[in-house]
Amino acid sequence: LKDLTMKAHEFFAEVKKNKIPFIAAINGACLGGGLEWALYCDYRIATTNSKTVLGLPEVKLGLLPGMGGTYHLPKLVGLPAALDMILTGKNVRPGKAKKMGLVDLVVDESMLEKAAIQQAIGM
Repeated sequence: LKDLTMKAHEFFAEVKKNKIPFIAAINGACLGGGLEWALYCDYRIATTNSKTVLGLPEVKLGLLPGMGGTYHLPKLVGLPAALDMILTGKNVRPGKAKKMGLVDLVVDESMLEKAAIQQAIGM
């Protein structure tokens, strides 16, 4: 497991080194490693879809987020909000995620692709 986690860190370091902007277009569950992937992105867009939630549920199983969640999350949302997510494994809905700084934009599901492309062009 440690080797896999280290390879993931190396992958993200290599991607970031190329200075290519990455945008997470989130429509549905963005949990665990999915959220950690999104945290590495430069911009995060979530939809208002009722199935869209963000969180780190692995902590409910006694596992720590291993791909940067404990490092990147506090930088985005502040330590108190990050600790709440990391220690409890609570899911966050898109509106709250926007208010706390976890996502940059919340759009209707039908607008997600267009919003992501527009943001990428602007970066």
